[in-house]
Parts: sequence; C-alpha cells; structure tokens
Amino acid sequence: MIHNGEYAPLINAFNGQTLNISTSTNTYINPFDSSLQYEKDNDEALNNKIEFSLAFIESIVSSNGLTGEQKTLVDRCTKNIYEEYLLHNYDEKYEPDFINFYEELLKQPEEEAKNLALVIERYVLGGMDIFAKKTNIEIKNRFISFDISDLPRSIQTTGYLVVLEHIMNRLKRNKNLGKHTWIFIDEFHILLANQYSADYIAKIYKTGRKENAIPTIITQNIADVIKNEQGCKILSNSEFAMILKQKPLDLPAICKIFDISDEEAKYVIDSPAGQGIIVYGEDKVAFRNQVSKEFYIYQINQTSNMQLNRS
Repeated sequence: MIHNGEYAPLINAFNGQTLNISTSTNTYINPFDSSLQYEKDNDEALNNKIEFSLAFIESIVSSNGLTGEQKTLVDRCTKNIYEEYLLHNYDEKYEPDFINFYEELLKQPEEEAKNLALVIERYVLGGMDIFAKKTNIEIKNRFISFDISDLPRSIQTTGYLVVLEHIMNRLKRNKNLGKHTWIFIDEFHILLANQYSADYIAKIYKTGRKENAIPTIITQNIADVIKNEQGCKILSNSEFAMILKQKPLDLPAICKIFDISDEEAKYVIDSPAGQGIIVYGEDKVAFRNQVSKEFYIYQINQTSNMQLNRS
C-alpha cells in the first residue's frame, strides 16, 4: 500500500509493517535498484529501467517535461551505469545508484549534461539526497505500508515513483516464488503530474497482471484523473470500480467511462457516506453500507479526524 498517512489504524489492526519515506527518516530506497536478474530478456528489462529513469528525472527537473537533449542524456547514462552490473552477473556490489547516474552525467561531453547535473545535484549531494542512498529497508510482513505523507510536496511524485519501482522489482521476485501481490495506490492523481510518470503508472496498471499483481487505485481528485489521457485509460481498463459521492461537474465524464445510466447516477449525487455504485464488468450495483460509529470496523477505517488534523 502506498499512501499519505491515513491508514495507520487499519495497518496496526492487522499487525502490518509501516515504512515511512521522508527526508527526516533513515529509511531509504535506491531508485536504481533492479530486478534484471529475474528477467528473461535483459534488453527489455533495461528499456523498462530507462523508462523509469525518464519519469524519475523528469519528476525532479521539470513539470513541463524534459527536452529532447535531456531525454537522450538520461537514456545514455542509464544504459552506461548498468553495464558493469550486467558484466559482473548482477553482483550487488556493482548495482548502480543515483550517485553513479550523476557521475556518469558529468562525464558526458554535452554542455546540457553539465546543466542537468547541476539541477539534480541538490538531490544527490545536497539536503534532498533521500534518493541517493542504498536501499536499507527490510520487508518482514505480508501487509506493507509505504507512508510518504511527510515528503515535501515538491518531491511527492518522485517518492511515489521510487516506491512503485521498488514494488515492481519485488513483483518479479514474488512471481518467481509463485506469489500474488495486491497493490493499493492512494492519491493516485499525483502520479499524473507529468507525462512520463503518467505513462509509467499506466504501464504498471496494464501489465501488472502478468506479474501476478492486482493494482488498485484510490483518489478523491477524480477531476484531475479524467482530464488526463492516461488517467482515463486506466479508469476505462478497470474491471472493478467503487464510485462514491461525486461533484455534478465530474459526473458526466465518469458516467461515460463506466456506462452509468442517469438513474444509477442518482446514487452518487449528494449521497450520504457509505452510499455509491459498484461497477463490475458490465454490471452496476447501487449500495448503501452505513456503518455505526460505535463499530470497531468504523474506527479503523474512518479518516475524517486525520483529514481535519492535516488540513
């Protein structure tokens, strides 16, 4: 589960494990960790790492996207830093990290490489170097929570991407062990902030089943999702959806995506808590599931107090 801090009671109730990712903790994930040793096709695996690198660097550098020259540099440097790792048969000692990428960028002859290195220097050698460390987390639970609520807003998209890449690497290992993985991604709309991160999450959502994964997205900002091409594709490709109260302006687009009739739509206009529509394939079921505040299940699932505290 990837989230912004609202699931602590639920995680504690199931004795889950929480990993807090922020600039003030000593919990680190190396963005350039890889699962190449679990892949059948190294070329395809390396291309996937390049796609991630583009999304990762773009989330740091610019919300307007990378220039053509910058994309070429990221592509080239990513290939270069994995060469030695492949040459040494996936020896962990040679697995690349963000510092290796930065140093490789400085070796390039183009002036734009020096400019790009200067932009990311703060995230490699400066005060925002959280992603320039070797991975030190230890997974010791079946129910894992990655809490990124304390990350600065400017790098929340970056944090989401790094955690997702770590999860994707673990999916490869889990698949080899015959395990299935359920991934919950809260505040999903954050990943639509730039083109490459939007493409990245869309690819995970589309291909995750091949890795024995069940990706599930959660968002309260549906307007940001339906305005995004990849966001609409993800919704359209969802076999199952639970739709709660919606704003009238957003509802027509949602009804079109999920083929919801005007009569069915009444269940999500000014609806009380616990009421909505479940979409499962071609079927739609209106529901009302109001849980008493006295019940334990309400106490571990309600987030209203947390939202008040965070506002």
